[in-house]
Amino acid sequence: MQFWLDSLQYGNHSIGKSIDSFWLNNTIKLTPDEQLGIMKRLFFNQLPFQKRTHEIVKRMMLRESNANYQLSYKTGLTYNEKGDQLGWVVGWIEENKHPYFFVLNMEAPSNISLVDTRISLLKKILSNQGFFEGKR
Repeated sequence: MQFWLDSLQYGNHSIGKSIDSFWLNNTIKLTPDEQLGIMKRLFFNQLPFQKRTHEIVKRMMLRESNANYQLSYKTGLTYNEKGDQLGWVVGWIEENKHPYFFVLNMEAPSNISLVDTRISLLKKILSNQGFFEGKR
């Protein structure tokens, strides 16, 4: 796993002591710019993986598809040192064969659920920017 994090130049490259939860226990540190870079490299098949692997991951990320747009994303949720939630949504929306990439990073107290809030906020932001109509 360490080899792949290093190859991807992914965040601080830190796995810590637990290989099965480093992305959940706040061991790995990522910036929004790093997340954006990974999404662009994935979309354009520029990660150090076979093209087939890129395509499989992109199909897994596809959440909505119709004549106007395709919306692809991955969510993440962890907790910081204070116990607050850190929620991510990273991906892209394609309209007229053009990708528009996004990264949404939210922080909230642990008593507020970010599970559904992340996606509804993302869709509101995209809608306010004129997406979902196939006119971009």
